[in-house]
Amino acid sequence: MREGQRSVPIEELDEIGGNALAENLFAIGERLRPHANAILLAAAGGVLAAAAWVLVSAQSTATTAQAWDAFLAGLSSGQPQAFDEVARRYPGTPAADWSRLVLADMALIEGSEQLFVNRDNAVPRLRAAAELYATVLANKPREMLAERATFGLAKARESLGQLEEARRGYAAVADEFTAGALAGLARRHSEELGREQTRQWYDWFAAQKIAPPEAKPAAEAKPAEPSAKPQE
Repeated sequence: MREGQRSVPIEELDEIGGNALAENLFAIGERLRPHANAILLAAAGGVLAAAAWVLVSAQSTATTAQAWDAFLAGLSSGQPQAFDEVARRYPGTPAADWSRLVLADMALIEGSEQLFVNRDNAVPRLRAAAELYATVLANKPREMLAERATFGLAKARESLGQLEEARRGYAAVADEFTAGALAGLARRHSEELGREQTRQWYDWFAAQKIAPPEAKPAAEAKPAEPSAKPQE
């Protein structure tokens, strides 16, 4: 210790430190006082934002559950209107995308069958299927839903005669979903569409006029023969 310098007891140091801390806190409080309302509003806003997030999350969970319930009900009924209702009422949910996939599958099956019966009826259904598959893919689905929609879109394009687009779609399924159930089938389809013989067959098939036979006009009704004259 230097000469003339006195020692300060620990109790006095604590008191000095406490007073300094109090003075600092008081100074900070004085600087913040003009902004007190803004700070309180910001804090309140944070609380409200947290509460809103909890509420939205709860509502989102409830909406998702309702969407799946409606989707399962549609599977039970098998009615296209049920899946269309799910897609319209619950946009942005996985159940809505699966509903569109089911509707696309229905349109694809119907259109493919009509190709061999009435091509005029087949084309609109196949186009509707392609649009639905494309809508599902636009929502960037994952895993099985993405695999199914990509394969379905390729199948719809194949049925419409868009062979190169279909071939690329099948190849995408085989390359991107190697462990999926459709990978092997998609690769075989892709290879088939790459063969010239297959393309020639599709060209021949597209040139065929497939329509139901025209109904024959009904034979003109013969006039009724007069009944025998009753004997007198």
